[in-house]
Amino acid sequence: MHKPLGLVSWLDCLVFVGCLIPQLIIDPHAGLVKVVSWLFTAIPYFVFTLPYLFFRDHILLSKHERPDFVNDSTLFQELVIRLVRYSFANLPSDIGRVFFKGEVFMPFYRFRMLRNGLLPGQVPSWSPENIDRDGVRALWVKTIKDSEPDVVLYYIHGGGFTMGSAHFYLEFLVSWAYKLQAAGFQNPAVFALDYTLVPDAKFPTQLDEAYAGYKIIHELAPTAEIVVCGDSAGGNIALSLLLHLARPRKPGGAGEVLGLKRPSYATLISPWTVLVSSENKNTENDFLDADQLHHFGVSYANAGDVNDPYKSPGLCKDLAWWEEALPVHGMHMVYGNQEVFAGEIRSLISRIEKIKSARLRVTEKPAIHVWPVVQSFVGANADQREEGLEIMAAAIAEALALGKRILN
Repeated sequence: MHKPLGLVSWLDCLVFVGCLIPQLIIDPHAGLVKVVSWLFTAIPYFVFTLPYLFFRDHILLSKHERPDFVNDSTLFQELVIRLVRYSFANLPSDIGRVFFKGEVFMPFYRFRMLRNGLLPGQVPSWSPENIDRDGVRALWVKTIKDSEPDVVLYYIHGGGFTMGSAHFYLEFLVSWAYKLQAAGFQNPAVFALDYTLVPDAKFPTQLDEAYAGYKIIHELAPTAEIVVCGDSAGGNIALSLLLHLARPRKPGGAGEVLGLKRPSYATLISPWTVLVSSENKNTENDFLDADQLHHFGVSYANAGDVNDPYKSPGLCKDLAWWEEALPVHGMHMVYGNQEVFAGEIRSLISRIEKIKSARLRVTEKPAIHVWPVVQSFVGANADQREEGLEIMAAAIAEALALGKRILN
């Protein structure tokens, strides 16, 4: 794997736009007419609202009156946060999903590697193996191609169930695997699931795909430690997968999980624990929008009960079930206290902490949603970009090393 790349530059952004525009035109979910129609509705924001917000927050308001993210961000970071916030609340998801496509992100990612001095033969992630079998699509990358992995990051991406892709997260995941190698693992691997997006399919398709992906990892890396990971909506699916592995969703389905070992560890980044909750509230600094999340959550639930624990794992109050579901060596919950999901994440943490055998690690930071992912791209310096990666890699290394000592 390669070390974390440098900060996304304005040149990178230009290349990304160059990769994006053709896909917006030819992708059946978007198309020129739909994109231009949306841009027309967005003109007032870009021409009037966005400049006014910058003028107000930097000129009219004193420092102590400004939102925290304005004081704590560079102008580039602030622009990204404002654009993502507006897009999340207003950009149709069928257009938004195109931004994350492999046809957009792989050329962009390869350009960034070239700009950072990495050539195709130097990095296994230049051409990741595409998994497409048993109803599962995923990216598979090993640090050492011809060697058995000793740890696998099984990552389930976020995006409100309606957007996102494994390709978008590849740079972040490869950097994370690099940190695991630096922490002592010999051959970290990444299995990044590309589950079917809503509305193309709804629950339980995504959970079924996550379970099928977990089975495939056992075939690809039978002796490896498996770390189940996910952010936001992917964190929801990851938690649901843990519950499903302990108690299969379908009645009489216990035979499904026979022969599968429990995950060794889990790392959840700002997981969406409850699909629809009054505790999911907009904040001054976060880029998520609670109303849009409510809409996405109801759609994902597929006209069913949004409070079903397999859909809203944060509502599972059965401590015995959680005890059976927790990975062998524990779980790490990473989130920001300025994000929409903070309240429900804290509630789940409090519930799990009641389990005496639980080895739960919590990293709460005064930050926004999925801050380790955000910082890895737009952090102001190397320390900020790599902060989340180092914290999460160290937690995995410590937990698995401690677990081995206890078992031995």
